[in-house]
Amino acid sequence: MSAPTRGTISTLTALSLLELLSLAVLLTNLATVHADGVTSVMGPVHGAAYLSVAVIALLTRGLRTRTRVLVALPVIGGICALTLVPKEARRLGSETASTEEPAA
Repeated sequence: MSAPTRGTISTLTALSLLELLSLAVLLTNLATVHADGVTSVMGPVHGAAYLSVAVIALLTRGLRTRTRVLVALPVIGGICALTLVPKEARRLGSETASTEEPAA
């Protein structure tokens, strides 16, 4: 099984951070002034980031089913992507390195 590439991990990290930041802005707006302009801009940004994270995680080779499901869950998906995907990549990278024979 192949590990996720660095590019995939960095993309998931950036999109997960964007998702969490946009969620924080939306919740702060909801709890304070509830400005319609903020909601109309950040709502689609958050939705696009969430869907991007979920789709990339579902299509990335080598991830466990549990990780794919947790990353696709609303609200906690971004946090799970930030924590679980790098762990999975390290686990798969170490498994691949231990199964490969050293070069002569």
